[in-house]
Amino acid sequence: MFDWVTHAVLSFVSDYGYFAVFVYMALETAFILHFAPSELVVPFAASQLVHDPLSFGIFVLDATVGATVGSVLAYFVLGKNSEYVLGRYGHLVHVTEDDIHRGRRWFQRWGESSVLWGRMVPLMRAVISIPAGIAEMDLRKFVTYSASGAFVFNLLLTFLVYSGAGETSPLGILLGALSAEVAETLTYAQLHPRVVVVLGGLAAVALGSLWLSRNYIRQNPAVSQRIILRVLWAGGTLVGSLFLLGAVVTPLQSFRTATNIWDDPLFFTRFGLSPQLALLLTGVAFCAGALAVFELGKRVPVAELARRFRVERLSW
Repeated sequence: MFDWVTHAVLSFVSDYGYFAVFVYMALETAFILHFAPSELVVPFAASQLVHDPLSFGIFVLDATVGATVGSVLAYFVLGKNSEYVLGRYGHLVHVTEDDIHRGRRWFQRWGESSVLWGRMVPLMRAVISIPAGIAEMDLRKFVTYSASGAFVFNLLLTFLVYSGAGETSPLGILLGALSAEVAETLTYAQLHPRVVVVLGGLAAVALGSLWLSRNYIRQNPAVSQRIILRVLWAGGTLVGSLFLLGAVVTPLQSFRTATNIWDDPLFFTRFGLSPQLALLLTGVAFCAGALAVFELGKRVPVAELARRFRVERLSW
């Protein structure tokens, strides 16, 4: 609906440079141009204006100051005077009741620190100023949190653009790693279709069981936690025991079978270990991992977290 606004903003930035970036960031965080997303505008502006370390620093500072000025405007105009302004002009700045409630829930749940983290979250970047103003948060703290959050947000987006997508850039390395992982997964699926089908079937059964038991899990979170942890512990211990048994009874044959399905035991042979020791270490790792998950999982207060979630949901 507001695509034309985004295109107009991009043209404005292209024509007027740093001044346009400052104005846009101020209007965006003031909840006036929030429907022209900064996730699109900032990278575009950075690609036009950032060419060296100096321009990098100037751009990040310019965008951060603009965002801070806009957040202060929203704090006073839409926050402290929200009842009058939103009631009379809310339709002009496209502020809905859902926007207000979402920001208020975020602020109530996370407190004043939500102003810092909210500046980095797309749906919260502008709206978080409103509940902060309504709560009459200390202005100096509000400005400090807003500027810090906006600085981190602008720094990360600008760095991704500045570093480029070359093979040696951080973004290029990340994309390369993801591409390699996807290619490896596809290759494995082609070479081991039966294993993929079996694992996919087990995953589908597990997810289906959780879905069918969702009402019981909600009503009995502590019991469900114990059951799930015991299933994970038993499954990991069973797999580990099979590796240990294979290492003791038929180590060479078991190693060939295991590595034909799963390459990880080969990792230990790179250090000069025998196939039997590789199987033994893999089995011990599975058993120890299953036990660690069980013991650590027991310490997660699932029942208390579920109770708090229900209370917060009712308060919303």
